[in-house]
Amino acid sequence: MNETSVITERLRAWLASRMPAATNLVVSDVIEPKQGFSSQTLMFKATWQENGKARDWDLVARIQRDAESPLLRDIFHQYRVMKAGAAHSAAALPSLPFAEEDPAWLGAPFFVMERIEGRVPSDFPSYHAEGWFADLTPEERTEAWWNGIREMQKLHQASWSDFPFLGEGVTEPPTASFFLENFVGAWIEWASEGNAYPALEEALAFLIANEPPIHQSGLVWNDARLGNTMYRPDHSVASLFDFEVATLGPPEIDMAHWLYLDDVFSESFGVARISGIPSREETIRGFERIYGWAMPYFAYYEAVAALKIAGLSIRDYSNGKTMIAPEKLSPYLMGKLEQYLGEYKQYLASTAAVS
Repeated sequence: MNETSVITERLRAWLASRMPAATNLVVSDVIEPKQGFSSQTLMFKATWQENGKARDWDLVARIQRDAESPLLRDIFHQYRVMKAGAAHSAAALPSLPFAEEDPAWLGAPFFVMERIEGRVPSDFPSYHAEGWFADLTPEERTEAWWNGIREMQKLHQASWSDFPFLGEGVTEPPTASFFLENFVGAWIEWASEGNAYPALEEALAFLIANEPPIHQSGLVWNDARLGNTMYRPDHSVASLFDFEVATLGPPEIDMAHWLYLDDVFSESFGVARISGIPSREETIRGFERIYGWAMPYFAYYEAVAALKIAGLSIRDYSNGKTMIAPEKLSPYLMGKLEQYLGEYKQYLASTAAVS
């Protein structure tokens, strides 16, 4: 038997153990997408008979891989996040019918979620250059952009206290410092492998020491972007996904990441920004309308996003997958970090002058 046949039979046997009422169970169409750094993803179809009726189910298995980064080694991290997110928010998230800790079935622990029908804007090639998103009209692209942001806002309605497994011992709403210390700082410490990155270290210290006041605290998706949003044909959101490194903090962390990653998939890849996607200024004003408060300090969170992406670039964490990314501390990444730090320092200076 070839590898696909072996995996197919193991999936069938495992699913049969979880569905004792199913007869004539067949698993077919097993496909592994090319993307995915932290876990192996298998898409498959199950068909069976139950109570005299034919049934079928499109499913996705997420299998733990031997991830390079210790922050990516718990496959059930995102399982718990999505379970809690679905329970405490109205955001579109996939259902999660099964989790399996026993590695004997597929060689590692895994969970299974229901496969949702929809389309995702492409990363490679960039959705700014080609693909279904590029084929939309500018008006349709604008609609999809805001629909994604509104869906993210639904996710942020859940309280930080709804995710106790993300902040053990935390008794107050986590601020940006929680995110910077527990994710960005921890990642840079792992990725640097003992080497010094003074610009990153100085930026991290400055941002921790000069965070703005928060209006709200909850789940930080931590990979908020157009390419992690699945759309229906009418441009409404079918699902948000990829919560491998979700944590806690203010929602502006995700807003800034959403906006910054759009720049990464256009400017940093040398692709012209597609029409219909609102500008930086328009998007920030939109964030303010949708979330309900003014964000004059938004450059702070853009600096957080820029620091995070710069930190992610200094060590390969792709686990054998093909990863197209800028070089370590590229001029583009560092230029963006300096730009946003400079803008936030100007904001601090202006508020100090007024007071």
